[in-house]
Amino acid sequence: MKTIIQVCVLLVLLVNCTNKNKTISQIAKGKQNYTTNVNLCVQNNKISNDWIKAITIRHSEKFIDSLSQVERTLTKEEIEWYKLVNSRAPQWNQLKDSLKVPFGDIYINDTTYVYLGYQGHDDAFTYKYQTVCFNLTALVKEYGSAKQAKNKIRMDRFFAHEYTHLLSKEWAKQTEQNLKTFKDSILWECMYEGLGMYRSMSDKWFPKGDSLSTVADKTFETLYPIFTERLITIETSENLTQDDKIRLHKNLSRGSMKKKWGALPVAVWLAMESKGNDKNLIPWIKMGSKALIPLAKKYLTGKSKIKFKKVF
Repeated sequence: MKTIIQVCVLLVLLVNCTNKNKTISQIAKGKQNYTTNVNLCVQNNKISNDWIKAITIRHSEKFIDSLSQVERTLTKEEIEWYKLVNSRAPQWNQLKDSLKVPFGDIYINDTTYVYLGYQGHDDAFTYKYQTVCFNLTALVKEYGSAKQAKNKIRMDRFFAHEYTHLLSKEWAKQTEQNLKTFKDSILWECMYEGLGMYRSMSDKWFPKGDSLSTVADKTFETLYPIFTERLITIETSENLTQDDKIRLHKNLSRGSMKKKWGALPVAVWLAMESKGNDKNLIPWIKMGSKALIPLAKKYLTGKSKIKFKKVF
């Protein structure tokens, strides 16, 4: 699991870069010719340098050194996941324009790379601005056989989630976002991971008309107080220790779905806002991390809403 330091480093890297050579106004508007290149990052039964580079910031040097020495063939189950990903890539190109809608006119590279490797903690993640990574070992462990019909749908959702992260990173770069404080990084991660989860969560989390689904409503009885306590503490505390930051960050976007106190509420709130039309999300995405507070004021309920609005 990433430490709070690693998380903050990842967030700072993805937003504190600027594109001096291209601005939105300089990018030609028009339909893009998308491609998705799948790269199996295993050579001679060892993981390739591409995979090493992709996971370096996510793991310790000791772990990377150990993994570099592993020599083994892919399992039958891992090969099946590779084949599934490879078969879905052409369909993913057709999703990209719709996934881009909330971001307006940002430029995104035509080509997306998909790296497939093994070992590590995360089943899916992004690398820099053009690459989505899937961990074959983790996919087998968490979701079983790739031949299950539901896993084809699951992989489409996973790609949509990670590609949305690439869009968010590109938007942050082009709009020159800057995370200066722990609070900045928390607000950004809530929005960044929440938007990704909006793309990957199953139907049971989506609202029914103007109301929360039954499962979301029940889950938020637990998550809303946690969300409120964490944000208020971050807002009102002047000298948080490293241990404080680790505690406050815990489960924001990692762990089981129902424990993700930051990402899951934002995902559902964005679904409430979109009402089936992602153009409705454009004003929120333009706000970046600043969107979190007004979203929370709008959708928190009961005592959590009262406490939150007293501080924010």
